[in-house]
Amino acid sequence: MGPDGTVYVAFENEQNEALWETGEQFEDQYLLVTSTDGGETWSSPTFVVGLEDGSADYPINVSGRQTLTGYQLRVNSAGNIVASPTDGTLYLVFADNRNGTHDSEEPVTNTDVFLMISSNGGSSWSGPMLVDGSGGDQWFPWVDVDPTTGDIGIVYNDRGAANGPLYNASLLEGTPGALSKTVVSTAASDPTMSRYFRAGVEGCETCATFHGDYINISYGSDGVANMVWTEMSVPSDIEGLFYQFITYARQ
Repeated sequence: MGPDGTVYVAFENEQNEALWETGEQFEDQYLLVTSTDGGETWSSPTFVVGLEDGSADYPINVSGRQTLTGYQLRVNSAGNIVASPTDGTLYLVFADNRNGTHDSEEPVTNTDVFLMISSNGGSSWSGPMLVDGSGGDQWFPWVDVDPTTGDIGIVYNDRGAANGPLYNASLLEGTPGALSKTVVSTAASDPTMSRYFRAGVEGCETCATFHGDYINISYGSDGVANMVWTEMSVPSDIEGLFYQFITYARQ
C-alpha cells in the first residue's frame, strides 16, 4: 500500500505467448493491478517485466519441477512488490536464469535477483537491475523499505560465487545502485544432505526437493530489519543429514 492509500498487487502470469521463445512454453511476465478505493475496483493489468523462466530455462527435478544446478529443490522466479512509505516509489524483485545457460535441453543455472523501480505508480518502470553479480545462484528474493531512511533491503537465498552444495541467507541494504551485502545466516545450509523431502535420485539421493516457500524481510517503525528464512544447518537424528527450520533475525 502506498502512502496515499493506493493498493498495488503484482503477480506472475504465463499467458503472454508473445514472450514464449521458439520451442518453449510458459515464460512468465510480471503484471500490476492497482486500486484507489480500498479494493472495491481494480485497474486493468499493466506489464512490468518479462522473465527468463520457461520450459527450457531450468533443470527439472525428480518431481517435474524447476530446480537449480546440483540441487533438487523446487524453485520459481517469484518475488514481491513494495511501496515506499516515504515517497511512494514502487520496488519489485524477482529472480530468473537470464544470466545462466537457458533455452537449452541441458540448462545450467546462474539465477540472479533483479530489481524493478517505478516512481509514477507503475505507469513506467526502470530495470531490471542486477543486484548481486556473484557467480552462483541467488533466488527467492523479498524487498522492503526502511521507513526511517527510505532505503531498501532485499533478503534472498545465496550460493555465493559458485554453485556448490551450500547456501546462505544474504541481505542487501541501501539505495539502488549502492547496495551493501551482509550474510545474515550464522551457518550455511546444505540441501543436498536433507533429513526430509529426499529426492532419492542417483547422485543426489539425500537432496531435498523442498526448502520452504519463501523468505521475507519487514522493517519495523524503528528501522530495524526483521527477516525469516528456511535454514538447513542443524544436524538431525541421522548422522550427516540436516533438519529444516525457520530462522528469524534482526539486523
